[in-house]
Amino acid sequence: MATIAPVAPEDERAFAHALVETLLGPADARADRDVEVLHAHAAALAWIREAVGSYPTPIGIAIALEQVAADLRHDGDDRDPVLVLGEAALRALAAYRSTGP
Repeated sequence: MATIAPVAPEDERAFAHALVETLLGPADARADRDVEVLHAHAAALAWIREAVGSYPTPIGIAIALEQVAADLRHDGDDRDPVLVLGEAALRALAAYRSTGP
């Protein structure tokens, strides 16, 4: 009977990355950045949803976060998307609460 040797998660991840690179070619830095911004944008929207307690996100907040995310996707903008969108979410929520819905 054959046994299955345990594989460390980092080995699985390396294998998965190698497989994707073999199938699709080398990673694209711009696409990687877009994905990083997308994840940070989704996290900021989720935080807003929890803070406001409603869905969809109030339009003023959604517009503010979308503008920041668009700025982060431009070439040459190497700011941390999580930090920048988190700060933008905090500012947009404060403005929303100060002016009312």
